[in-house]
This record gives sequence, structure tokens and C-alpha cells, in this order.
Amino acid sequence: MVLEVSTSVSLKKYSATLGSMRRRKVAILGGGGIVSQRFQQRLANHPWFELAAVAGSPRTTGKALSDIVWVLPEPRPALPDLTILGMDGLIEALDDVEVVFSGLPSDVAAQIEKPLAEAGFFVFSNASTHRMDDDVPLVIADLNPHHLLPLKTKLAAGQSQGFVACGTNCTVVPAALPIKPIWDMIGLRKVSIRTEQATSGGGLNLLVRAREEGKVEPEIPGEAEKIVEECRSLLGRATAERCTQANIVVDCSCRRVLREWGHLVHVEVQLSRESDAAEVIEWVSNHRGRAQALNLPSAPQIPIIIAADIDTDADRWAGAESDNQDPSTDLRAGMAVVMANIEVEGRTLRFTGYSANTIRGAAGGTVLLAELAAAEGLLGE
Repeated sequence: MVLEVSTSVSLKKYSATLGSMRRRKVAILGGGGIVSQRFQQRLANHPWFELAAVAGSPRTTGKALSDIVWVLPEPRPALPDLTILGMDGLIEALDDVEVVFSGLPSDVAAQIEKPLAEAGFFVFSNASTHRMDDDVPLVIADLNPHHLLPLKTKLAAGQSQGFVACGTNCTVVPAALPIKPIWDMIGLRKVSIRTEQATSGGGLNLLVRAREEGKVEPEIPGEAEKIVEECRSLLGRATAERCTQANIVVDCSCRRVLREWGHLVHVEVQLSRESDAAEVIEWVSNHRGRAQALNLPSAPQIPIIIAADIDTDADRWAGAESDNQDPSTDLRAGMAVVMANIEVEGRTLRFTGYSANTIRGAAGGTVLLAELAAAEGLLGE
């Protein structure tokens, strides 16, 4: 199976497979954090994945999942009656699970994710620990699905039974996804990114503390370096053997702001030739990735929505197919990126990007990656 945008012939080949996709039992690593509960929310009614286990920290181990305080603003969905597992003996405890979604802190993920992969589990991680490892694909499903090619090669050669695949830093998405079609059409010379990141992106403790104190420390140590590295990786090339970073200059400055949900990015792009706003809007508006071609459950039909301006409240649900603002029943709610304030002067493009950080940028994007891997046959029969 190829990992490129489908022709009508290849889509016909996939239609029967996707229509009869069996539900796989999955586990979530993390019980009470924002990302972990976003995973729970998105898996509660997922057509391809059945939540069968949750593992957590010593603080939550042994407790009923229903007894853990629900921290998301939407109501808790109906979840299975599960007791939270500990991390010790986890491989044996997950004997009927195939897929693992990780919302772990980086230090814990470093100890657990690759041993699970070596034991044959398919691990899809939102942790930053392994994102830049040579043997771990870093993928936004509707941006660089071809970066799964080296993993497909290893699996086909029997070099691996399980694997780790990573979603990106949540702030990369509203910057990298809109520039992807421009990169493809005419190329870029430099990208400058300035972020305004919500408190939820720093985790539950920061979110709660910011609510109580009415202020937040704007500095985010190490964040800019991650965004630069990941952006270059996402735009890079892939062969059957390896992925390489794009030869492009990227610089970034990051700031935390007193907003609970959604990340804003202000982007300036130096284009390879002169263009205008109408041309850029046409390229971006028509962008559809592999995820859209396959009509994956979490893939928004229009991945990049063009707007005159950003509404950080309403745009949290960009991509929704219903009005209920509930990501547990509308898997596309919050999965589109909004691109606004588009200006082009000669070779300089400026725009503002926005996405729901804990949905599209974290749990939702990681589940979408798992859907892509399942559709491409990387999870076996």
C-alpha cells in the first residue's frame, strides 16, 4: 500500500477495508491529566478503537476510572467500568490490548513506551520523549503521512512487531499545516513563528494555578527549540529507509498567555517567489491530505479553514459536523486549523493560525495518526 494521496483506483481498494475495519482493544497511559482525559473522551465512542484499559500514576492506581475527577469542560462521556492499572507489570496486564495511547509525562514515557513497542504493542504517543528518534515517525496525518514509509519497510521486513509513533508538539500544528501546501507549490526560504499558548498546554496543574492566581508566567523554557526542530522534520523528505529534515530556516519565540484553551501562532514566511493573497488562499483552501482521502473518522473534511479573523472561543470546535460541541460524539470537532489575517507582500506571507491544542494538537491528532496507521495496514489484519 502506498502512503501518497490516493487515486480513485486506490480509494476503491481501501473502501471495503475501511468499511469493515474491526475494533481493536486499546489502552491509555495516564488517568487524570488533560491529555489523558481527552484520549478517554475521543475513544468513548470510536468506531475503530475500544477502550479496554487505563494505566496511571501511583496516585490513581487501583481507583475506579469513574472516581477520578473529570477536568475537561465538556461532560464526562459514558466510559467502560475500569480500574486504573499501575505501570508495574503493565505488559502482562495488557494481554488483550493491541494499541496503546500515551499521555504520559516525558520522564515516565522514556521508561515505558519503547519496552511496550518491543513487546509487540503499537504505541501512539503525545509525549515529547521519542519525537526526534531516528526510528520513530513524527507525523501529522494530513501533512506528512509519507513519513510512515520507513516504519512500513521495517514491518514488512519483519524487523519489528510493535512500534512507537509520535504526534507533534501541540503548537506546531497551526503553523506547519497551513504552510504545507505553500511549501509544496513554490517552496519557502524562511519561517518565523511567534506563539501565544494557552495554559492547558502546560498541563492540569498550570491550568488550575492560572485560574486561581489570575496570571501566568509567559516564559516556556525549551519550547521554541522543539517547535523549530519538529517543523523542519515535518516538512522533510521520506524514503523507504529514512526521513530527513527540510533544508529551511525556522525561528520561533514562545509565550504563555492567560487563555485556557487553544494556541495562536503568528507566522511570517519568506516565499521562494512573489505571490499574492488570492494565490495563497487558493492553495491552502484546496489542501486535502491522505487523512481526508481515506475519510478517517477524526479527519476534518476541510483541514484548514480560511477566516477573516480568529474567534478563540468558537474556533475551538473548527471542523465540527454537529452543533453539540462534544468531541466524544463528533470526532471532527476541534480537528481543523483556522488560518486568518492573511497578508502577502511580494515574497512575504503573514498569517495567524489557531487550533484546539488539547484536541487537534494532542489527543485528537494522535488518535488520527493511529487511524491512519490502521487504514494503511500497519497494525496488521
